[in-house]
Amino acid sequence: MHSRQAILDVMRSWVGCHEGDATHKHIIDTYNSHKPLAVGYKVKYTDDWCATTVSAAAIECGYTDIIPTECGCERMVKLAIKIGIWVEDDSYVPMPADIIMYDWDDSGKGDNRGWSDHTGYVEEVKDGFITAIEGNKSDGVNRRRIPLNGKYIRGFIAPKYDDVPASQPVQTPPPVQSAVKKYVYGIDLSENQTAVDFSKVKNAGYEFVILRSIKRNGTTDPKFSQYLTNAKKAGLNVEGVYKLSYAMNPPEAFNEAVKVVQLLNSSNCRDVTIWLDLENYGGQQVLGKVAIEAIARGFLDYCEASGFKVGIYCNLDWWNNHISDYLKKKYRFWIARYGKNTGKLDEAYRPNIPMEMWQFTSHGQVDGVKALPKNYVDINVKC
Repeated sequence: MHSRQAILDVMRSWVGCHEGDATHKHIIDTYNSHKPLAVGYKVKYTDDWCATTVSAAAIECGYTDIIPTECGCERMVKLAIKIGIWVEDDSYVPMPADIIMYDWDDSGKGDNRGWSDHTGYVEEVKDGFITAIEGNKSDGVNRRRIPLNGKYIRGFIAPKYDDVPASQPVQTPPPVQSAVKKYVYGIDLSENQTAVDFSKVKNAGYEFVILRSIKRNGTTDPKFSQYLTNAKKAGLNVEGVYKLSYAMNPPEAFNEAVKVVQLLNSSNCRDVTIWLDLENYGGQQVLGKVAIEAIARGFLDYCEASGFKVGIYCNLDWWNNHISDYLKKKYRFWIARYGKNTGKLDEAYRPNIPMEMWQFTSHGQVDGVKALPKNYVDINVKC
């Protein structure tokens, strides 16, 4: 019997693995164990491995008779078309264990017929959103949440499992009120927030904080150690730290990264994401995408090599106009888009792009936070 649950059980068991660890190598080895190899190619541990992961799960479950095995996304689509399981419809509502394909060059207009760049298994569809489990996402096996019929969806592969679930109701994006309720809220802090009562922040419903690490002059944010300690005492998750970059070339970015890593190591703060903050304060956007990519990699490569999770913070304009395709595919993103910037979440302004967090206002007012001017604080939600 070909069970959707079996595929999901395998994929869930791999969530959290990281490139180079034992699970990653097991995925690659599993793919390479299946003969004949697609196009005769043996996947290396250093190759992109999203399609390889989809294939390895099928191999592990013994489902290669219903799921095409490939290490290339576009070739996987062609095989799916050949056996009649390709769904050429961005708006299709997938079933759990269907395969979602992405095209990062999608314009968002009309049905996407572009080149498939990335893939994973659908885990669930709920409240107008697809949750997928994907290999080679942020250099590991991780989840992504994307709106139904959202930008970047290329199409779906619908394997013919035996346990066909009951038809799912038509899924539509949730109303604003329910959308607000589903989010996990957090705030990011620096010395600009002059005093914080973290118990009040937690009682107000916030669950995580992100702290500024290093200032432009290379010194630690004066509030970093205090806020790190007090947030943890209050039971808040210190989700990460950010570094606003002023680097104009990779060596300068590397030097910024060294200072951040030194701070976190000396603070015994290892289980956090380091977010590279790109906002043009150094004038980077005039350099072009290629130079910005090199600057970002100069920073992020060192942080990753030091054992930290990493990501990029930028606004929607930067994502659209200054972030290269390579960076979009490789890294997690924390996106700022404020809309009318009323301090309240307005779902109409939620960016329709793959992202881990959305900073929806810089004019938030949270019980327990004092700041200049007007006690404003940035508010974020996990996506």
